[in-house]
Amino acid sequence: MTVASLQINQQQWQQAGTRLIEMAIAEFLYEEIIEAQKLEAHNIEIQQIETQQTKAQEIASVAGTATKLAVWQVNLGEQYYQFQGFQYQLGHWYIQPGSVRQYAVPVATLSEPLVQAEPAWNLHQFITSVARQAEVKPFTMTYLVKEMNNTWVAEAHLFDQQRPDSRAITNLSAAEVEGVLRGHPWLIMSKGRMGFGYHDYLNFAPEMQPKLQLLWVAVHQQLADYHHIDGLDLQTLYAQELDSQQLTEFLQHIRDAGQQPDDYILLLVHPWQWHHWLMSTYAGEIASQHIIALGLSQDWYMPMQSIRTFSNISHPERRYVKLPLSIFNTAVYRGLPSDRNKAAPAFTQWLKTTFANDAVWQQTGLVLLGEDATVTVDQPCFDQIDGAPYQFKELFGCLWRESVQGYLQDSEQVLSQAALVHRDLDGHSVLTALVERSGLQPLTWLRQFVQVCMTPLLYGLYRYGLVFSPHGENSLLIHENGLPKRMVIKDFIDDVNLIDEAFPELASLPPEAKVLLRHTAQDLTHFIFTGLFIVHYRYISSIFLQDFNHTEAEFWQQVADVAHEFHQQHPELNERIQKFDLFRPQFEKICLNRVRLFSHGYADDAERPYPTILHAMPNPIHADVLAQWHQASA
Repeated sequence: MTVASLQINQQQWQQAGTRLIEMAIAEFLYEEIIEAQKLEAHNIEIQQIETQQTKAQEIASVAGTATKLAVWQVNLGEQYYQFQGFQYQLGHWYIQPGSVRQYAVPVATLSEPLVQAEPAWNLHQFITSVARQAEVKPFTMTYLVKEMNNTWVAEAHLFDQQRPDSRAITNLSAAEVEGVLRGHPWLIMSKGRMGFGYHDYLNFAPEMQPKLQLLWVAVHQQLADYHHIDGLDLQTLYAQELDSQQLTEFLQHIRDAGQQPDDYILLLVHPWQWHHWLMSTYAGEIASQHIIALGLSQDWYMPMQSIRTFSNISHPERRYVKLPLSIFNTAVYRGLPSDRNKAAPAFTQWLKTTFANDAVWQQTGLVLLGEDATVTVDQPCFDQIDGAPYQFKELFGCLWRESVQGYLQDSEQVLSQAALVHRDLDGHSVLTALVERSGLQPLTWLRQFVQVCMTPLLYGLYRYGLVFSPHGENSLLIHENGLPKRMVIKDFIDDVNLIDEAFPELASLPPEAKVLLRHTAQDLTHFIFTGLFIVHYRYISSIFLQDFNHTEAEFWQQVADVAHEFHQQHPELNERIQKFDLFRPQFEKICLNRVRLFSHGYADDAERPYPTILHAMPNPIHADVLAQWHQASA
């Protein structure tokens, strides 16, 4: 037995703790879980704190961020945390890297404390102090610490000087980019992965950039269902996803077991899922040879940010593979819901056909990565239990999704949009590296980026009453030497939502689409406001404002101008535009971290948890809001 050794040192541990405390303070303040009190400066100039991230501070200082800095204090009862930072007009926070200090007593002035203590790094102490102050239940607090500890260990591995810088990232392949990112920017427990041990982390976490061979298994058709788009029967799928020699060997393996290959469906399985869940859960079916392990793939794969989806690095043109992985990460267990898995190809067929027949939508340049084929395996016992926790009904299956590789022109590159909010260890951002490569002025680049990414979403919303979940992990950016060219969207059946009205454009939906959630027009617009503006553009705007000498109002003005221009270009959609009311003055604030701390915790429910809704917040593209912000920054 091989025992894994910890591959981080004390310096990395403390650096990661510091960065996660900064992230947690910013997000807890945004979700109003904690409060910050601005300390009086008494005419004393704020001192610049020397930290290991001095280059990041230099970038911020050039952009004028330093002129906005004030000293704030968070009172957590037993502990007090001070930091330099400011609150954006949208309501989120900038925390100066390395500026957080921890004290056992409150400090009311700036007379001495900020330069005497080292940056706060004890994440355990911070999280438990917040949880006690917020009266989080002990059960929830305990599991929260466990999840944060996993995140802390994972974060520490990112403080490795060998990792590529931001300029280098813009030249990596799409698969390689997935392995250099930090994870979800909003959920503080972004790499919790509860269920993984450290050995599993080293072997399967995307930031470790493992190259894996996945397991092929054969499942009897009494247990498994195959669903596919037109023209992709099982034999065609096998021919496209398996080398002929390995396919021949697999079929012979089934014959050697005394079975007929035509009675079985072949699919891929994550090695962790096989060892930790499937072998015991399906032991009877394995013993009866209704399930036959065939062997490891000849192809090698790398995990993407979602951790359960894999890129084929041996044959990048082959499809991505999405597999159930029954670990708890970023709010939910990462299984594969059976009803949605079965429906995915039929909805893909409708969506791609609709897109192909809509010249206006095509002109936006949108790329849709089809969910072409799925296998769903029944669970004879768990499937019969009404009200069972949802993860027990998402254990076994496979989804093949189109690779982006076939959509790229010779001069084009592609990267996850999650990379746009990434900074390297020297403080340089991928966003700035792309802007510099393009040769455009920052606001011109931003306008092009928003044009490429938002207009196809608005058209889908208005014409079809259809929205994706367009955050960074669900979208990619195709660029040419840094210039934004097209947006790529994935994750249809999990994340597409529809209008709850009888739009004639939806009349041809297949019966399988009944699994998709329906919402009112006003609620559906939240997938632009929250799913795009808050989950994604909120972080892009922060980096944009830190790296370039522009105001928050100027950033959001570009977004508003693109939306207005789109509305003017499509008068035929005026009725729909008014119905969805994208420019209304306020939207409800949606919170994600509150779900873990208060509303849901770590409960084993039959349904996945829903976000928490707070009070209304300003719409950053509303005319009056923008006018106030422009005036405030004048």
